[in-house]
Amino acid sequence: MTLTTLAPSPDDNDPIAQQLVAQVATMRTLLAQGLLNPAALGLAAPAHRPTLVPGERITVRDLATKTRLGLSEGTLRTYGTYLCFLADGWPAAAAPADKLYPGLGDRFADDVLAADLEEALRWVGRRAALGAHRRAEVRQHIGRHVLGSDGKGAEYNAVGAWRAMFRVAVKNRHLAKGFDPSQEIEKPQRLKGSRLPLEQAQMDQLWAVVENTGDDPELDALLCTTILVSGARREGLTNLTLGGVDLDECTILLIEKGMGRKKKVHQPVPDWLARDLHEFAEARGAVRPDDKVFRTRGTVAKAPKPITDRRLDYLFQRVQTSLPWADKKQVTAHVLRHHSVAVIQAASRSAVSQEFARHEPEGTHALYGRATPKEVARVVVQVYGGDHPWLHREDTD
Repeated sequence: MTLTTLAPSPDDNDPIAQQLVAQVATMRTLLAQGLLNPAALGLAAPAHRPTLVPGERITVRDLATKTRLGLSEGTLRTYGTYLCFLADGWPAAAAPADKLYPGLGDRFADDVLAADLEEALRWVGRRAALGAHRRAEVRQHIGRHVLGSDGKGAEYNAVGAWRAMFRVAVKNRHLAKGFDPSQEIEKPQRLKGSRLPLEQAQMDQLWAVVENTGDDPELDALLCTTILVSGARREGLTNLTLGGVDLDECTILLIEKGMGRKKKVHQPVPDWLARDLHEFAEARGAVRPDDKVFRTRGTVAKAPKPITDRRLDYLFQRVQTSLPWADKKQVTAHVLRHHSVAVIQAASRSAVSQEFARHEPEGTHALYGRATPKEVARVVVQVYGGDHPWLHREDTD
């Protein structure tokens, strides 16, 4: 039986027949959109559309690859592991017979159920627990502070990665929106980190390590200063270019994280930081507007080159190794950014610190109560000294 055989002959004088014709037309539309299962209705599915897919079917492995191509560098760093986990199983490099979790790579995305993702999530938790145990053994062996982990952070990121992946499937018509299995699994609560600023004694010790150790203290000190004064994220630091430092407006162009897109903000900074960044970049060979600001010192044999995330890893690993409290708190660039936001909030109000941190306002009240860039500039100068041209203009609010 097909849908065609159910279609009655239209009769302008028969309201029941007309109603049936309209209902059949609606069913045809829903079938075409992949929102009804022909088999469940006892109907034969068209040969060219065997499943609930508006467009072409795609395997989980191919979908993971397509998703990775659309993610920003920072988001890929967070989600890439979990896209690979779902597609290739775990351990990824093991032979199929040796995998603890086989993965869903060969399955079609429209065949994946919420139960499949829940099972994968349990294995993500086990993998995280095993990794935490191994890291704890290593840290204990070298005399570092041992960290605990319940795997919730890994599970949180895994669900985020899979939701991003199935959004791509829906957007590209590989899956009908109503059949996205990632929306049917519960996302673990994200642990809220402390936004309390570091104590002054801790900051003094951190600066002593930054300025007196390592192979390039000048670079490391400017990186930390920029995080503190602008609240820059890691990606904002590595993306900052010579052309992004505006000496006239005293702003730096921070290009940072986003789901498949970049957020670009001209962040106000004191005049002295804009000058320091510009002079540092030029001293290390930056000439063109798109040349990166943060660059290695270089040697006689090697020219200066732009830093990568590894420079920040090296810097904060050095801090943690040198300072037991920093090791315990796991002080990183992210923690220093939290410190910078907390300092601005203590000196002003929540709306200003929210604008400084480039967080999206939550709710209508927060949206209408947003601080202006000029307010941010005023507080930043108040806390860190210097001057800013916006404070001497009447038309910047």
